[in-house]
Amino acid sequence: MTVIFSLSCIPGSDIEPKEFPYAHLIAHTVLYGVLFYFAYRALKFQGYSKFLNEFSLPVALLFVMLYGASDEIHQSFVPGRTEEFKDFAIDVIAALIVLAVIVLKDKLGRGRKKSSAL
Repeated sequence: MTVIFSLSCIPGSDIEPKEFPYAHLIAHTVLYGVLFYFAYRALKFQGYSKFLNEFSLPVALLFVMLYGASDEIHQSFVPGRTEEFKDFAIDVIAALIVLAVIVLKDKLGRGRKKSSAL
């Protein structure tokens, strides 16, 4: 979260021209995908709340969505930066991709355990 906030504080005029055309897209995807994964792990493996443990995926998704929205609002106050729904959508899609990978990995892991027991 600190990295994302720090990058969001950079004024628009200080952002260097992009040599790689998809750098912005990749940065959002990686940063918010990693944020989702860390939030999910923190919720899944904490020992205080059974609810947070059981519903770690949707709660982590909601957390990333709220953080992404707040990041876009924050950028509207940074000189030369604007809030963009497109960036928020990329953040949510990144979280959904990681969520899908976690769910698929979990389902594949369960399938292997059942087939190995036979």
